[in-house]
Amino acid sequence: MNSVLNLILSHQSSRAVSRMLAYWSEYVPAGSILLAYGGPREEFDAIAHRQKCYVDDSRLRTSDHQREFQSYSGLFQQAAAFLATEGTAFRFVHFAEYDHLPLVADLNARQVQLLRAEDADVLAFHLHRVDGTNHPHFLYHAAEDRFHALWAGISRRSDPKVVLSIFGSGSFWTREAFLAVSSRTEPFRMYLEIYLPTLAHHLGFRVRGFGVQDRFIDVLGDETDKIEAARAGGAWTLHPAKRLWTD
Repeated sequence: MNSVLNLILSHQSSRAVSRMLAYWSEYVPAGSILLAYGGPREEFDAIAHRQKCYVDDSRLRTSDHQREFQSYSGLFQQAAAFLATEGTAFRFVHFAEYDHLPLVADLNARQVQLLRAEDADVLAFHLHRVDGTNHPHFLYHAAEDRFHALWAGISRRSDPKVVLSIFGSGSFWTREAFLAVSSRTEPFRMYLEIYLPTLAHHLGFRVRGFGVQDRFIDVLGDETDKIEAARAGGAWTLHPAKRLWTD
């Protein structure tokens, strides 16, 4: 069995999800895919993929993700429950949003290789240390007194003031790091792009970036027309590519 669980988040129609899963199955084993669904319940029920979970969490369904502090905690907890039951053989977790595409057939092997080369527990895109800066996500959280107290109370690091930021469309985790982060309950609302890497860091896990792969991961726009150019340029994955799955 593939040692990597590919956890894919979608909110699209069952027809669009079916096309997405067919595409993904060309790059990773179909049995390694766990679909996390945040759209309408009736669409979830119509999805034929066996390994799926319905994420009934209002913190996932935000419109202004940054200001509403979108959370993946409920989603990660659902995946953790799967790992504890049906997914006991998986040693790593690759998370991707529906518009974050795989482009190479050996994607999971490359991710594991990079993780080990970096001596890391978590790989994430556009990783930055943001404490002491004017990064807007940090400033939102720094105004909350409980934010700094949280890390000071749980940190295994010499500097509990460290705050990390990532772009959340995709990430790669060891099983141990994923389960440790998933087991925590957010004591108050925090944005996933700050909360997840900072929590992993202060729990003692090593968070590292994807290096040159960052250049293929954008925040805005649509890169669907650039799939082949990105692949030719050395991309493992591409974001955002939304139009492949539209009805």
